[in-house]
Amino acid sequence: MEGKQKYQLRHAAGSYWLLDMEQKDGTYHAPVAVNETGAMILEHYFRTKDPTEVAGVLRDIYEIEFKEALQDVNDFLSQIRRQGVEI
Repeated sequence: MEGKQKYQLRHAAGSYWLLDMEQKDGTYHAPVAVNETGAMILEHYFRTKDPTEVAGVLRDIYEIEFKEALQDVNDFLSQIRRQGVEI
C-alpha cells in the first residue's frame, strides 16, 4: 500500500462508517454512515477504482443482472460524492 489512504472504513456500534483521515485547516468532516452493501462497495472500489469490477462482485453476491449491479454501484458512489466524499 502506498502511503496513508484519505478515507478509511470502520465498523463500530453495529454500523459502518467512512472516515476522512486527512482533515485539514481546522475543518471537520463528520463520518459518513453506510450500510453493509455500501461498505462492501467501498472496500472493493478502494482496491480497484473500477466500478465495473465492483459491479461484477455485487452481481455475484446478490445474483442480479450486471446492468442493475453497475447502476447500483454508480448510484451509491454518486450519493457518497454528494455527501462531500472525494473518491
